[in-house]
Amino acid sequence: MSRSSKTPQPAEPNQHVKSGPRRHARIAGAMAAALVMTWGGPAASAFWQTMSSNAGAARADSIPAVAAPAASVAAGAATVSWSQGTTAAGRPVTGYIVARYTSATGGTRVAAGGGCAGTITTLACTEASLPAGTWHYTVTPVLGAWAGIESGRSAGLSGDSTPPAAPTVSAPSVVNIANTASVPVSGTAEAGSSVTVTVKDAGAAHTSTQTVITNGSGQWTAVNFDLTTFTDGAITYTAIAADAAGNASAAGTATSSKDTEAPTASVTLSSPTRNMAGTVEAGDTLTIKYSADISSTSICSAWTSGVQTAEIAGNNVVTVTISSANVLSLSTTGGAACSPKIGDVTLGGNYYAPPGTLTFKGNGNNASKIVWDRTTQTVTITLGTRSGNVNSGVGTSSPTVAPPTGVTDVNGNQAVSVQPAVNSRF
Repeated sequence: MSRSSKTPQPAEPNQHVKSGPRRHARIAGAMAAALVMTWGGPAASAFWQTMSSNAGAARADSIPAVAAPAASVAAGAATVSWSQGTTAAGRPVTGYIVARYTSATGGTRVAAGGGCAGTITTLACTEASLPAGTWHYTVTPVLGAWAGIESGRSAGLSGDSTPPAAPTVSAPSVVNIANTASVPVSGTAEAGSSVTVTVKDAGAAHTSTQTVITNGSGQWTAVNFDLTTFTDGAITYTAIAADAAGNASAAGTATSSKDTEAPTASVTLSSPTRNMAGTVEAGDTLTIKYSADISSTSICSAWTSGVQTAEIAGNNVVTVTISSANVLSLSTTGGAACSPKIGDVTLGGNYYAPPGTLTFKGNGNNASKIVWDRTTQTVTITLGTRSGNVNSGVGTSSPTVAPPTGVTDVNGNQAVSVQPAVNSRF
């Protein structure tokens, strides 16, 4: 009896080949296909798309789209609301991304702004000042780092296309030496609007611009403008308001007149031909000449600006004094309409002789008086009866006056002293 033997059979093809790598590749391909998704619209076979690089966070679940949001507009602000989103497995989503389009289909996706910007964790938001045009909103639910399918689009909303009213502008009527470095400008415009203020001088040789935001009452105030380098003459202020939707208003304007030239005051002494030259006597005059249109009331409160001639005189009403330092000053009694602001006059010559001081007042035609002539811009002081000792034969001198604070031209510029062009004497 013979022993039988069994011959080994060849293995089936691939029977002993490792299947792990090929299997893993197939699984990875399936996962990749499942995760592919288009941001701009629904994809029925998709699960979700990643919002980060952590692809390992994916789970076998999907985030379907929520219903198209409801949207309304009031006072230029869009309010968008939507229903709670969940995954297919019933897990609530953690937030929503709101966007808008200019058409019901197609078009470019624009991220919502204002209170609808970023990831919203509530079921409604408001985007203030919707831009001009027609807008359709969508909502995309998100869960952690994953975004689901974008919703359908809302009905169209019309954005704000109405420009705000032109702003009002308030600025000083005159820019002078006192305020040229700090000129206040303010006004009103639509509440919450942005106001651009531009200041120009004649010929727009100089320009300065600021942008400010109005408060809840529509008030706006610019930081005071420094117009020191601006040319004297007309100054123009222009303000344009822009609302949050970008609508620009017509321009509101105001003007100022810039004058920063200080008026000067010079002095001339004179003596009637009947008097002795070089000796201060009754009837001698002192004239202060201003270089610009001086405000009459800045010299005497009772002298109305525009009145051509004003005079203060009377028995012992006006007293002129020359001190031992040869400085002339003026005072009035209670019977005068005012106490004129003349300032001290340095005579530049030794008219005084001790002892005591020289005074001039008197009665009737011999009384001291003061006359303001607006036409010639001069103050003339006529000396009355003299008391006190004098020097004789004083030579020609160069008198000067120091205008007191408050004596200004009609634009508010303080008067200053200047040397006279020609020397003179009593």
